[in-house]
Amino acid sequence: MKKRGQRARFPFHAARTLRGHKGAVTVVKFNSDGKYCLTGGKDKNIHLWNPVEGTIIKSYTGYHGYEILDICVRKDNAQFASCGGDRVAFLWDVAKGITIRRFKNAHERRINAVAYNSDATVLFSASDDESVCAWDLRSRNFKPIQKITDFKDSVSSIIVADEIIIAASVDGCIRYFDVRMGQVTVDHVGEAITTMTRSNDGECTLVGCLDNKLRLFDRSSGEMLNSYEGHKHSGYRIGSCMTGDDAFVVGGSEDGKIYFWNLVEGNVVHKLDAHHRAVSSIAYHPSAVCMLSSSADGSVKLWTTG
Repeated sequence: MKKRGQRARFPFHAARTLRGHKGAVTVVKFNSDGKYCLTGGKDKNIHLWNPVEGTIIKSYTGYHGYEILDICVRKDNAQFASCGGDRVAFLWDVAKGITIRRFKNAHERRINAVAYNSDATVLFSASDDESVCAWDLRSRNFKPIQKITDFKDSVSSIIVADEIIIAASVDGCIRYFDVRMGQVTVDHVGEAITTMTRSNDGECTLVGCLDNKLRLFDRSSGEMLNSYEGHKHSGYRIGSCMTGDDAFVVGGSEDGKIYFWNLVEGNVVHKLDAHHRAVSSIAYHPSAVCMLSSSADGSVKLWTTG
């Protein structure tokens, strides 16, 4: 499956297992420099970790009423946002461990994803209620400054880059909202999308679909460049990303495995027996050959080259 010397290109070694949640861990994210990570779970708690040491530095509890579904970290690492099944998004002070703002009464169903714009002045939330809300972080206004309702089903993922809002939906479409030009571009995938990430060079969008396939799209043309299969993804939100050099696609599986595909060729080049249950989230380190995976089995694992 893999050629000699290729293993060093993948974080294949389980260097540390992080255990601190009761029940499934739903999301894991590195901070901007990769020194720390944040995890969220079905236990309604968020933990800040030193993943190398495997220690919890701080816990953020007592605010979310339902499971945590997503976390996004501000570039300066001073704040982060979280969202979940309680239809509320929270803004947190990392050092103090308290909430600064809460954004509620705009979504009618659970919030699946949150994302900052480039200068962290606006927070976006994507929901099962078929909408995306934009919240002004500079004002004390408790209502969203914009609500996008172009979707026909749950909005599962959101990315904000270069003043473009990229939203993926269970309705089988990726929508690109150009805020400055007031234009919307739609890529029709044709299958329910549960996860989305973009390449490190910003040129491609990777989506995970409920037909057991990952699909890679060119951001400019909307052309599907490749698809990747072999994993199981038919009923859960399963984590995926790309390696730091954009040479390989990384995807979890409902059977607990993690797959590596050659981005261009589309073939499986490496596979890890990572977890005992579904891999809910994968975060690749911003500069090192290293990644984190979270699972419904209640664990988070740090993967390195050994």
